[in-house]
Amino acid sequence: MKTTSIIILSGLLLCGCSQKQASSARPAIDLVQAGKDTSWHSEGNDYVVHVTKRDGTSLEGVTVTITFPSGKTQTLSSDAATLSPGSFKSASDSTSVIMDMKNVTIEANGKPGGTIQETKFDLHE
Repeated sequence: MKTTSIIILSGLLLCGCSQKQASSARPAIDLVQAGKDTSWHSEGNDYVVHVTKRDGTSLEGVTVTITFPSGKTQTLSSDAATLSPGSFKSASDSTSVIMDMKNVTIEANGKPGGTIQETKFDLHE
């Protein structure tokens, strides 16, 4: 009876693990959807990405809010951006996506912070 219980519990544990792995098989680039907030974590910072419109790898109305470990925030806004699968380290990294934002407006802790022509960063699932 004790052996049977151990086998059944082991089987349940393995089933639970395999289901979790199957759900994370979705490429990170597919997580960015129009009208939804997507949470990411990269290099110790938390990112929330919101996109108004997505057509393939082209994005419109992009807002990225970054929360740093210190608790300070920075918001990047752009009318246009593009997505690429992978990361700066590996183009085949399906758990990451590179976002290239153009004509970016920056707001730091609720205060205007200026503009930059372009910024690229990779986000990890």
